[in-house]
This record gives sequence, C-alpha cells and structure tokens, in this order.
Amino acid sequence: MNSIQYKTDCRDIHRMAYPILLNYVLSSVFELLDKAIVGHYSVRGFAVVGIAASFTFAITGALGILSAAFNIVAAGERGSCNEPKFESAFAVSKSLALLIGTVFFALSLLGGRFFFRHVYGIRGDDLSELLSYFYPAAFTVIQNMLIFQYSAYFRNRLNTRITLYSTIVSTGVNLFFDYSLVYGFFGMPCLGTAGAAWGSVIGLAAGLLVYQLTYYRTGLPVKPALGHTAKEAAGKILRLYPSLFGQEMLESTIFACIVSAVVARLGTEQMAVYNLLDTAGSAIGLPVYAYAAATQTYSLQSRSAGNMRAVRRYLKSGLFLTSLVIGLLCIFCRIFDRPLLQLIVTDDHIIQQAQRLLGLAFLLQFARIPYQIYMNYLQGIGREKYVLIGTAAGTACSGIGVIIAGNAAGLTGLYLVMAAELCILGTCYIFRVRKSLLNPR
Repeated sequence: MNSIQYKTDCRDIHRMAYPILLNYVLSSVFELLDKAIVGHYSVRGFAVVGIAASFTFAITGALGILSAAFNIVAAGERGSCNEPKFESAFAVSKSLALLIGTVFFALSLLGGRFFFRHVYGIRGDDLSELLSYFYPAAFTVIQNMLIFQYSAYFRNRLNTRITLYSTIVSTGVNLFFDYSLVYGFFGMPCLGTAGAAWGSVIGLAAGLLVYQLTYYRTGLPVKPALGHTAKEAAGKILRLYPSLFGQEMLESTIFACIVSAVVARLGTEQMAVYNLLDTAGSAIGLPVYAYAAATQTYSLQSRSAGNMRAVRRYLKSGLFLTSLVIGLLCIFCRIFDRPLLQLIVTDDHIIQQAQRLLGLAFLLQFARIPYQIYMNYLQGIGREKYVLIGTAAGTACSGIGVIIAGNAAGLTGLYLVMAAELCILGTCYIFRVRKSLLNPR
C-alpha cells in the first residue's frame, strides 16, 4: 500500500472512530465515578462494588445486545425507506428491552443474595454491603437497555449527537447524586456504598429523559405499523438475537463471572487490586472498540463494493492505528501511574500492588486489538457461527486456566491466561479472514 493511500485510510478510520470513542469515554467516566467516589469512602466498599458492578456490566452487555439485532433490522428498513416498519421495529425493540430487563431485575431481587454468597463466596458484612449496591444497580440494566435502543434509533436517523448529549447529562447528574448520597451532602441521606448505585439510577433516568424529549420534539414522521408488521419486526429481531446474545454471553458474562469469582476467593485486598487494574485497563482499552467499529464499517463497505484490496488496506490500517493509540496511552499511564491510580483509590498498599501488575493489564489490551478487529469483520460477513464456536472453546479452556492459574499464581497467572486466550483466538481469526479474502463468497 502506498503512503498516501495509507494516510487516507487511517484518517478515514480516525474520523469515524473519534465520536464513537468520545461517547465511550464519557460512558466510562460514568462508571469510574461510582468506583472513585466509593473508593475514597471505603476500601471494602470499593472491593465489593467492583464485583457487583462487573457482574451488572456484563449482564447489561449481554442483554443489551438486543440493540444490535434492532440496529440490523432498522438499517434494512431505513435503507428501503420503509418508515412505518422502521418505527414498528423500534416500538417492538423497546417493549422487548422492558420485558427482558424487568425479568432480570426480578431475578436479581429474588436470587441476588444466594448467587453472590454461593457463587462468589462472599459472606457477612461484605455481602450486606455488596447487596446494598447491587439491588438498585440491577435496575440500571432496564435503563441501559432502553438507552441502547434509543441510541440505535437515532443513529439510523443520522443523529449521533444526541447520544453524546444524553451521556453528558447522565454523567453530570450521576456525579452530583453519587457524591451527595454516598457522603450525605446537600441535605441528602448518607447511604454510603448504596448511594453510588442510586446515583447511577438517577443519572441514567436523566439520560433517558433527554432521549425521550428529543424523540417527542423531533416528532414522528409516521406512526409505527402495528399488527402483522409488528409481529414481523419482532420475528426478525428475535431470530438475530440468540446468536448475538450467545456470543456476548460467553465472552462478557460467563467468562467475566468466572474471573470475578476467582478473584473474590483471593480475598478483599486482591479484589480491590483487580478492580483497580480492571478500571485502568478498561479505560485504556476503549479505543480498541472504537477503532475496531470504524474499521469494520469501512472494510464491510469496501467488501460490498467488491473492492477486496480496500478491505485488506482498511484492516491493516485499523490494526496499525489502534496499536499506535493504545501504545501511546500505555506509555502515558506508565509515566503517571501513581497519580492516575490515586484518582480512584487512596490506599497506598493497594496502589503499590496495582503498579507492579499494571504491565499485565497493558498486555491484555494489546492482545485484544487483533482479536477485536478481525472478530468484528468475521461477524459482519456472516461468519458469526465460527466466532461463536471459537468463543465457546476459548471460554471453556481459559475458564479452566483462570481457575488453576488464579489459585496458583494469583492475579499474575489470571492475567497471563486471559492474554493467551485473546492471542490464540486473534491468530485464528486472522487466518480465517485471510481465507475469506482469497474467496470472498
């Protein structure tokens, strides 16, 4: 590839990835605020909130993949200029989001104590503090699922700014109520750890209000088609949902739960260290998802146009650009590791342990780059079953590895196993993509 074309491809990917990344950053800040405010309030609270928040986040991601199914259907209806069916698909997706989210919330209230006690091994005061956070946090699953549907809806209407506006409002409101409810400021009750969860509930409610007001203000161009059309839309969404849900469930929920359960059994201190590293690593890894999404869009568009040479260029450009951005972030975070970690927790012993393991958190993000880019491309060209099988095999093998390595070598062994899994799967996906490029059909 010549240098001019290379620069053009990188610029295209960066231009699309930038707003996606900005929204990811703001969303990450939303999550970070809960942890940072609780981290300054209580080390024990920080540890248990990390476990509950990780589980809730994983469930939200798995159930929220409903929006990806809706987005596929919505894009088809918008592409064919069928506004009634588009609006019908949106109405159906919101109803499904409410139903699925409500079922999870009910199960959380009924079985939360049993689950965290017997699966995670958390008992006593740790369990009580965890549940005080988890019960209201479980309600955020419903809120986030609705937000995902609105985001997909406005994205198909070419209005992406509303997502940023909603996130900004949510983050601001969340910050105010987190701080007020955890510490009891501004005349509000001092709820401690639970206050962070209630702050999130209020913040997300504000974000949903922004979406709803915008929806009403812009006005519906047409009314949603009901009856047979609504059933048809529901059928399309539900046919796509299981395969997408299965992938997300294996990768982000089941495996995340295995890792969290192993960490929980290492003790409160190690839970706090892992939560700190996970928070830092997740923040650094945000560009991976943003640039992978942009790379997927350009590579799939080129493939649809029959330009396989452009597909190769965009995949290579995306891989290089993402690696460059992550590398620069890792260097920055290594130079300023202590002050950055002190923004989240103040316990010096926890920070020192996290500093020693920070390189492994960086390694995990680098291993994720080819994995995410090539996985996205394979899913986009109809090879989602191949990805699902690979994820299932990887989850089974690395899950066993995490249990063994975690018990034998603590957090060091855990991180090495997770990085190895991503490297192996990423290599498999690279070879599969190369094969598909030789035979596009």
